Amino acid sequence: MDLLLTKNPIINSLHANCINDYTSKYFETATQLNIATGFISNESIAELRRLIEYRKHTLNLSLFIGMNYIDGFTKLQYDAVKELGEKLIKNDLGNVYVSPKAMFHGKMYSFLKDGECLGAFVGSSNLGSFIGTSQNLIESDVFFEADSGMGIHNRIIEITNILGESISDAKPIENFKEPTTALLDGFEYVEKLNREETAQCLLKGSQNVVRIPLKTEDKSNLNAYFGAGKVKGRFSRRDYYEVEIIISTKIPNRSLLPNKEDGNFTVITNDGYKFECARQGDYGKNFRSAHDLKILGRWIKGQMENAGALKLGDKVTEETLRKFGKSSLVLTQSVDKDFWILTLE
Repeated sequence: MDLLLTKNPIINSLHANCINDYTSKYFETATQLNIATGFISNESIAELRRLIEYRKHTLNLSLFIGMNYIDGFTKLQYDAVKELGEKLIKNDLGNVYVSPKAMFHGKMYSFLKDGECLGAFVGSSNLGSFIGTSQNLIESDVFFEADSGMGIHNRIIEITNILGESISDAKPIENFKEPTTALLDGFEYVEKLNREETAQCLLKGSQNVVRIPLKTEDKSNLNAYFGAGKVKGRFSRRDYYEVEIIISTKIPNRSLLPNKEDGNFTVITNDGYKFECARQGDYGKNFRSAHDLKILGRWIKGQMENAGALKLGDKVTEETLRKFGKSSLVLTQSVDKDFWILTLE
C-alpha cells in the first residue's frame, strides 16, 4: 500500500509517488480497466475513447458514472458516453454504466492483466487526473498492489452491479444541463472581467487587425490532440482542448503581431476573459495560449460545441466550420497597444 500525492513543486520534500507513476505503465499492459467515479469531464470522455483506440481492441473497459444520470449530463456529454458505450458493446470490450438509483461519488480504479490485479486506487483523484489532465490541484490516493488490489477491484464490480445500469438500457435522458457559456471559469492563468470592464476594453479596438484562418489539418492546429503522443511509442496524456494555431506567412498584417522574441502578450476575449498568449515554433508560426494550451482551445472548441457544430472528442473539419459559421480567429490591437481583443468571425 502506498499513499500517493499529485506531483507539485510545493510538496517535493515529501518525496511521494503520484498516480501517474503507476497508470502510465498500466495503460500499456493492462487488459481490463474498471472505473467507478462520480462525475466525468468532457476531457476524460475524449481520452477514454482515445485510450481504447490506442490499445487496438486489447483493453476491456468497465466505466461506472455515479453522479451525472441524476445530477445531470449536458447533451454533449450524454451523447458522447452513449456512443462510447455502444462502441464497447459492439466490439465486446466492456460497457458504460450509469446510476439511476442513487448518486455515487466515489473514485475507485483497478487495472487487471489476464485476471490478475496489477493495481487499484481509491482516493480524491478524479478521472481527469490520470486519464486526462486536471487543474493545479494536489490530490491524494491510496494505491493497492497485486493481491491487495483485488479487494478494491471486487468492490468496484459489486458497486457497479448493485447501482449500475447499462447506459444503453437506462431510461433515455430528456432534460439536459445547459452547456456552460462561462468556458474559462476556474482556469488558472485566466482572469474574468466584469461586464463594464469588458465593454470598456472592447471600445479600445484600433484599426490594427489580424485575421488568422482556422485550419482543419488532421493532426495540427485545432486538431493537435490527434497528433503524436508526447512520449513516443507509449500512450501519453493529451488534452482534447489543446490547440496551436498556425500563422501562415501569407496572412495580411502578420507583422503587426508581437514576435516570438517579445514574449507573452495579453489578450481579452469578447466575452470578458483575460489571459496571455505567445508565439512559439520556427519563426513564431504557432499561436497559442501561454502557460496552458487548453485555455485557447477550450475557448474556441467550447463555442463550437455549444453551437452544436462539434461533437465531443471529434476532429474539427470543414463541415464543423460551416456549421459553426465562423472560420477565423481575429486579433484587434488596442489603441494604447496594451492588449489584443480576441474574437471569432
